[in-house]
Amino acid sequence: MIINTSPRTTPEDTTLPRSAAQAKFYASDGFIVARDALQAMVDSPLYNTDSAYYRSGSSLGFCERHLEHLSRHPELSLPGYLSNLRLMTRGR
Repeated sequence: MIINTSPRTTPEDTTLPRSAAQAKFYASDGFIVARDALQAMVDSPLYNTDSAYYRSGSSLGFCERHLEHLSRHPELSLPGYLSNLRLMTRGR
């Protein structure tokens, strides 16, 4: 019988850098700017940042999910991405 002794991946581990490009993003000023902007959106009542409509079992919050996306796609324009996200989540 083979027993898997590797540590389990917890939801918190999902935002850890998995590639050189992701590590570069998490160490950049862009990460800080994005994190602060996303957290401001979560804190503001003007934006709908509720995660209820995402796949069940996903424990990533709004900020973590979008930071993960930005880290996987370094070609995205950070100001453009944040601007579009603000438009899409703005309450009416």
